[in-house]
Amino acid sequence: MLIDSHAHLQFEDFKADLIQTLQRAQQNGVGKIILPGSSFSSSLAGLKLAEGNDNLYAAIGIHPHHLNEFDNQLKRKLTQLIKQYQPIAIGETGFDFYQIDEKDLPLVNKKQQALFKLQIELAINFDLPLIIHSRQAAKETMATLNTYKKQVRGVFHCYANGKKQINAVCELEFYFGLDGNLTYDEGLQNVAKAIPLERILLETDSPELTPLPFRQLRNEPKNVKLVAEKLAEIKGLSFEKIAEVTSNNAKKLFNL
Repeated sequence: MLIDSHAHLQFEDFKADLIQTLQRAQQNGVGKIILPGSSFSSSLAGLKLAEGNDNLYAAIGIHPHHLNEFDNQLKRKLTQLIKQYQPIAIGETGFDFYQIDEKDLPLVNKKQQALFKLQIELAINFDLPLIIHSRQAAKETMATLNTYKKQVRGVFHCYANGKKQINAVCELEFYFGLDGNLTYDEGLQNVAKAIPLERILLETDSPELTPLPFRQLRNEPKNVKLVAEKLAEIKGLSFEKIAEVTSNNAKKLFNL
């Protein structure tokens, strides 16, 4: 059994064919799918979707792109969701400095950090893992997490921080999420060789990051099989071994 530990099936992209999408996932050996939130509305939608399907699990989080949702009511609203729906994780949350003008970076950093810390503290208070989004912000992400060392666990979604950060992430006892770009990004393939298998989760990030040979199409959870196949090739291991270990990793982290 494979686990897609990051897919946004609550997005509008899947409104027309969600049932067929789930059927295709099952036909390709995907037994469980985790639905992270990126905004309050997508978090709630994920929770409601998972509520009616035993193979779906939801996380709640506010992505740094949704800083406009950060106000003095957010903590209360997220806490209410946790108590009512019991999500399995907090996220995705973190930093994203992609295409941020250098002059704006100090203020953006300050605001994103405040939003991130609010969600880290919720994760600690409710003993939930974190799903980390970190884009062009490796230094800031690690510095923030290190202030909470050993207090929180989680996964670096779509890991992109290179070989230099592998040991630091392992010291935090976090996992590395690998996605469809593993099938075509040679740099990421070299990084994946160095990541311990016992620290890897498989993801699709559906509807984004579609793997080869379907890059021009919408991504969906069935394609996590292609990520597993590529990782097996990179690691020189059987597909069955990759599926077994990565699924056990996801079960352990998210208490599935």
